[in-house]
Amino acid sequence: MRIGVDARKIADFGIGTYIRGLLGALLQRGDRGDRYVAFGPASIGSQLPEGVEHIAVDAPHYSVRELFAVGRAADRANLDVFHAPHYVVPFTKMPVVVTVHDLIHLHQPLRNPLAPLYARAMLARAVTKARRILTVSETVKRELIAELRVDAQKIVVTPNGVDAVFRRGNDGTNRTNRTYRTGGTKAEPTYFLYCGNDKSHKNLPVLIDAFARVRRELPRVSLVLTGAAFERYHAVEGVIAPGFVAVEELAALYREALAVVVPSLEEGFGLPAAEAMACGAPVITSDAAALVELTGDAALHVEARSAEGFAEAMRRVARDANLRAELASRGVERAARFTWTRCAELTRAAYGAR
Repeated sequence: MRIGVDARKIADFGIGTYIRGLLGALLQRGDRGDRYVAFGPASIGSQLPEGVEHIAVDAPHYSVRELFAVGRAADRANLDVFHAPHYVVPFTKMPVVVTVHDLIHLHQPLRNPLAPLYARAMLARAVTKARRILTVSETVKRELIAELRVDAQKIVVTPNGVDAVFRRGNDGTNRTNRTYRTGGTKAEPTYFLYCGNDKSHKNLPVLIDAFARVRRELPRVSLVLTGAAFERYHAVEGVIAPGFVAVEELAALYREALAVVVPSLEEGFGLPAAEAMACGAPVITSDAAALVELTGDAALHVEARSAEGFAEAMRRVARDANLRAELASRGVERAARFTWTRCAELTRAAYGAR
């Protein structure tokens, strides 16, 4: 088969991680006769796996122009199927497979009041046009069936994978060179870690409130925020915001944390929680359905809007080394289920489905 993939977001976080992990695993499969064609600007060439054909095409995201520009390029490429790894499906004559990562745009408040209307229109079009719809969790599958009336037979659940860097170093050899502490000793972890952006559904105000409560009792504990600038929290006592960190540094931060906290109101999958489990870090999440599905009994789950609930979970983990060890062990075992190889296997089968 000749398979096209919209790779314009390959450098992004989230969807970019998905595109990179999936493409790499598809190429490693080495299916005889398969050829992969990536569509995106010239600048993405260095990020594509060896063996992927690159067709240069660029257009503003979330625009009418992208629907036509990407569609024309796909139609000229003589494809058997086109994969849209995001819910924006171009105008193309090709059979389409689309990945729907979540329905957050339909559920959570956004800065642009027109964004939910655009998202609903594009999602409705995507699920109607697509031959197969891929989701990253059973939670999102249920939401698609309930809210967009999608035929369950069209949906294939293809959970995300965890990159190999997060599975290495659990023997203690991979450690961060930075000091993310306001007290304590090198031998004992003294910080909680959050990894993600600062969008409203990530629920950062509740985490900050919870941390302030913990710090009143455990003043030597810190909270490290990575993944964005987090300017509004720079003045909060005990909060350290190093911004974006390299993936190797992130893996080391996961491993040395008291716990990784994922307080989101909603997720489609919850990749930071999966990465943290793979690293052997204790995990605390909200009770958002996808996070509970992902982590199972390998995490403590807290009602998403309860600052005191998160504070109590953080206190428990900070004070109980046996609990940390138990959660870490369960997490490593559970994270082993989530591989890009498995994601690629399920996705490749969907490409050939009729």
